[in-house]
Amino acid sequence: MLNSNVVSFENITNDSLHVAELAEQAGVTAATIRYYSRAGLLHASRDPHNGYRYFSPADVKRVQFIRQSQDLGLKIADIKTIFDSVEQGKAPCRKVESLVRQRLDAISRQIEELRATKHRIATAIREWEENGDLAAQEARFCPLIEKLGCEH
Repeated sequence: MLNSNVVSFENITNDSLHVAELAEQAGVTAATIRYYSRAGLLHASRDPHNGYRYFSPADVKRVQFIRQSQDLGLKIADIKTIFDSVEQGKAPCRKVESLVRQRLDAISRQIEELRATKHRIATAIREWEENGDLAAQEARFCPLIEKLGCEH
């Protein structure tokens, strides 16, 4: 019994694409194609004679969709969910909207955390500039940081 990912050489058509060809047509690197394959987003056929992976020309659009989804902040698991819905014959648009909204909320929280970190850093630098060289003071690790104390 053959592995379902292995096809006979006769079933590989002239329009089948090697990893590098798919990468070039989709505008990504071959390493990206391999990563998407390992992650389960792409399914290659393998030539049993040489082990080469072959992809369908339709995979060009699939890779472009993956990239567009990632540009919206979606994770690999999110994209798998979308593909699963499509393969089950379900329209995934409501799920996509929900996922994108969740990413927007997460990014908004990250922005707030980064603003707070930026404020702490700017405050620390001001204190260091006002207090001069603290390096000569005794401290276990670094007086610049230890002098700030715990503000959390």
